[in-house]
Amino acid sequence: MVFDRSICFLPEDTVLEEKVLRCKNDIIISDRAQFHRGIITEGRLFLGEFVEIRGDLIALGDIRVDKGCRIAGDITGDSDIFLGERSIIKGEVVVGKNLDIGEGVDIDPDTIESKGFINIRNPISVIVYILLYLLELIKRSDSTEVEEFFKELEDGGEDNFLISRNFTYLPKGSKLEGERLFVAGDVKIGPRSQIVSTIEAEGDVEIENEAQIFGDIIAGKRIYIGENVVINGKISSGTEVVIHHAARIGGDIRSKNIVITPDTIVEGTLRGEEGIKIMPEGDCAIEERILRFEGGVDSLEGLVHED
Repeated sequence: MVFDRSICFLPEDTVLEEKVLRCKNDIIISDRAQFHRGIITEGRLFLGEFVEIRGDLIALGDIRVDKGCRIAGDITGDSDIFLGERSIIKGEVVVGKNLDIGEGVDIDPDTIESKGFINIRNPISVIVYILLYLLELIKRSDSTEVEEFFKELEDGGEDNFLISRNFTYLPKGSKLEGERLFVAGDVKIGPRSQIVSTIEAEGDVEIENEAQIFGDIIAGKRIYIGENVVINGKISSGTEVVIHHAARIGGDIRSKNIVITPDTIVEGTLRGEEGIKIMPEGDCAIEERILRFEGGVDSLEGLVHED
């Protein structure tokens, strides 16, 4: 298994609204990312080092905040909350179970409400250490060590697997500011997701079936759009745009090569510098599936793929 730390992944049924991200799964926001919306999840929430959040954080599972983070909002968790050293919390903290506070955390004690124990400690907890160890392996791009680490977790049983397989992930340095999500690598959006934001990626952008995007799609490389996808904006790619059955595009499409099906609805202008190809859905699907299989991304099941 290989973990690609450069891919921004929003799994199926993700809802990114104007003010909040809503998910049913675990969420990881990597180091130095800027996320100027709130977050609500039924899973757990992990923030890397020096992450900036402008909004409230709400999670049914644990909330783990690494060192140097800035949270300009309230934090509410039904389980445990861990606040890393030198983090700054501007809002209230409501804890369903226990609260661990690292050294030098800037927080008003009067804003804390905990139903369990409150610990102020210098060393980090064992669970947080495991997460940081995993993230360090990812930073090194050492696929062998990451693979061994995941194998050890799996051998320990399903209950010991640290992160759900279909988790939301924002890579290092990602920025969601205003109406723009910027990622230095690739972006993958799962089926039936609803995204209110322009998406700008230096790599590829893949949007799976029945997703809705309220904004533009801008990619340095390839853009893939699945069946029954609605894009209320323009599309711009540096290499190729492939659009499948019954998609609806509300703006212009611009790329070197454009591949669409006859039932694609485009309200703007098609501009293919090297060519525009209209293919029957069956032919397009077969060719695209072969390309995705050869690239090791035949399906979206998370960032961890099995070879």
